[in-house]
Amino acid sequence: MKRREVFSYEDRFDLVLSYVYEHLDQPLDLIRLAEVAGMSARHWHRIFSAAFGESLPALVKRVRLQRAVALLADNVPIAEVATQCGYPNVSSFTRTFRSAVGVTPGEYREHGTHVDLRIARIANDPQRYRVREVELASTRCVAFRHRGSFFTIDRAFHDLRIWLLAHDMDLDACDMYGVYLSDPSRTDEGKLESLACVAVPESFAPDLLPLSPDASTPLWYSLRPGPYAVLTHQGAYADMPESYAWLFGCWLPASGHVLTDDPVLERYLSPAHGGTPTTVRTDLLLPLRAA
Repeated sequence: MKRREVFSYEDRFDLVLSYVYEHLDQPLDLIRLAEVAGMSARHWHRIFSAAFGESLPALVKRVRLQRAVALLADNVPIAEVATQCGYPNVSSFTRTFRSAVGVTPGEYREHGTHVDLRIARIANDPQRYRVREVELASTRCVAFRHRGSFFTIDRAFHDLRIWLLAHDMDLDACDMYGVYLSDPSRTDEGKLESLACVAVPESFAPDLLPLSPDASTPLWYSLRPGPYAVLTHQGAYADMPESYAWLFGCWLPASGHVLTDDPVLERYLSPAHGGTPTTVRTDLLLPLRAA
């Protein structure tokens, strides 16, 4: 897709993505989403796929499954999960979930990654998972601000993808980081602040301007250099609170380390699309005080 085309369609992308995230419990077929974009279904499908690297149906399915695993981990009844995620009945939800994840919704709720993490935390076992120490160099990033649930930061990454594409860069070719500026244990969900970031070379120096008057404005951000404790989380994003609870409650007190006041970082090791919600890999980075 040409740069000028991205500029002209950015507002339509934003409308459709917002509609998807806010109406997951409703029918989201291609015709309806093309109507939201104000285009014919045939052309809209080609434009969206070219910009995002995945089809609209694939994106809808992925976002619905992400919500489903979060609700299952919270022990929401399976029938209610199916309804909230836009499936017509439990049978349809179960077929789709098992095809994508490899187990039924009930099996995932009883034996998913979140269960092992909770057991490790309750057992107060600081050696249960491998935590390594790394030295992070100062990393120059382009960032978009996100406000609200940390689980919806992918909306900011969608905006970042379109902005980068307009400047001849591919999000999937960049190192992606989440910077979490708020403490979710002390901040209301609607007031949580975070940054969706991608590392960029020094030679990349465009004007940081929004693509349209109503679009978000990017900013420069440098990741704090220095030592970090790193736990590689493999599993659904919805299970990350359990990983953090183990890191802060079990590993850190036994480690002898002290944290700085800098934000917690996440580095996303899996592609933004593809795979399943339960196979993604993410590095969780806690900023350590230098010895």
